[in-house]
Amino acid sequence: MRLDRYVSQASGTPRTQTTRWIAGGLVQVGGRVVKDGGAQVVPGRDRVRLRGADLDPPGHLVLMLHKPLGVVTSTETGNGPTVMDCIAADLRRRDLAPIGRLDKDTTGLLLLTTDGGLNHALTHPRRHVEKAYLATLDGQLCADAQARFAAGIALADGTLCQPAGLELLTDRTARIVLREGKFHQVKRMVAACGAAVVALHRERIANLWLDPALPPGLARKLTADELVALGVLLPDPNEVA
Repeated sequence: MRLDRYVSQASGTPRTQTTRWIAGGLVQVGGRVVKDGGAQVVPGRDRVRLRGADLDPPGHLVLMLHKPLGVVTSTETGNGPTVMDCIAADLRRRDLAPIGRLDKDTTGLLLLTTDGGLNHALTHPRRHVEKAYLATLDGQLCADAQARFAAGIALADGTLCQPAGLELLTDRTARIVLREGKFHQVKRMVAACGAAVVALHRERIANLWLDPALPPGLARKLTADELVALGVLLPDPNEVA
């Protein structure tokens, strides 16, 4: 692979900029400065550094973000702070996008990736990927709320929700597990059972839990074990777009 292409893909920076970096002596290969953007490097074998920092080999990126309150799940600017503003410069890529979305007033686990196939696999309705939320309520739910969640709730507008899990932790808190992602689904299901959600936090997607050591507003790369925990790395041949 050409060095300028390697640096461009690994840093998420246009080739015109990486060419200037290389010509300016800011890139090292195997411990020596290389100023020729056409020099060949082997991803995974050659150690490439930019301004003294190692560049990971080009490839798809998957990030875990602890989404804070008041941040919009969008790649577009103009509607206030977005989740992209939470991504450190060295992790930004032009094709990085959120996997699904969390409402502005919802916190917790949000994944972002450059891998369109993974994004599709985690969000396709046929996959029924579990997502677990902690909900703080303004009052008690109706007595048969757990049975209604387990059976699948029909909302006032006729929307039928698939069976979901409801674990009552206290009179005012509950863990809710969904296998779909309809608009404001947790809030609407809770409302159908006589209460309102005053705070919502996503803690899990599939078998991947939000890292308790990751502060709100920060993101990091997923580890190999965490990628495995998602359990959807291989596409389902029976799915249709």
